[in-house]
Amino acid sequence: MIITTNTNSDTSAFATFDVSNPSDLKLLKEEKYTLSAPGTVPERQDAPHLHDAVLDPTGKFLVVPDLGADLLRVYKVDAGIAGYSSVGAVKAVAGSGPRHVAFAKAGDKTFLYSTNELSNTITGYSVAYKADAIPEFTQLFTFSTHGPGGSVPAGTKSAEIEVSPDQKFVIVSSRGESLLKIPNFDTTNSTQIPSDPLVSFSINADTGALTHVQTAPAGGRNPRGFSLNKDGSLVVSALQDDNRVVVIARDVKTGLLGKIVAHATVGVGANNGPNYALFDE
Repeated sequence: MIITTNTNSDTSAFATFDVSNPSDLKLLKEEKYTLSAPGTVPERQDAPHLHDAVLDPTGKFLVVPDLGADLLRVYKVDAGIAGYSSVGAVKAVAGSGPRHVAFAKAGDKTFLYSTNELSNTITGYSVAYKADAIPEFTQLFTFSTHGPGGSVPAGTKSAEIEVSPDQKFVIVSSRGESLLKIPNFDTTNSTQIPSDPLVSFSINADTGALTHVQTAPAGGRNPRGFSLNKDGSLVVSALQDDNRVVVIARDVKTGLLGKIVAHATVGVGANNGPNYALFDE
């Protein structure tokens, strides 16, 4: 089974497909959503925009951030053919526009972190489980993607969020800043090139609080998606506006990003670069 989200304003939907035959995908179930009125940011919240679908650590629930409705939609994973059922929603901060989410498991505690595209913030939640009941989400904090008191230039849009494999760090990407500089990938050209950031935070295992660790270059402009390898020693970053993918070394103990150890050109033409990159291990 495969799960998809559709952010088109005409077909704002959450769906599952049967992929047992890759040449003949079959729709299993689809739920479409509407808004009775535009949200706090009308030009971006004129309709539901479901952007992600993430399994919780138990594998029993899915959380789907809805940028347009300022909601985290919650689904229970079912054994039946449809694969899921809607069981509620968590209200996000008005006008924040939750885009992507990531769970962290620290001992017997569970936390959820949301990166919010419209407000360029991170929101943290504690997650409580009681038997097979729907998880309870309690908001802990909301602050800038650059940490408490941080700010971003106009036009910035937060993008991806990931929790490190050891569950000790959160990393977010931010698009449209271009405030950092990195060496040119053309070794014959000494002109530095602009880069958006990847921002790292450490997780307090007791409280779920985040502490800023580093703001490092993502390898270029518009890091729409990135991921970590299995042991967390590498980050692969997809730079949509620069038609580039880079691999960045990462210190697992400190969470610090280091040198770019590999890069490749992907895509041709403006705004035709990669949206996401994933390790195959």
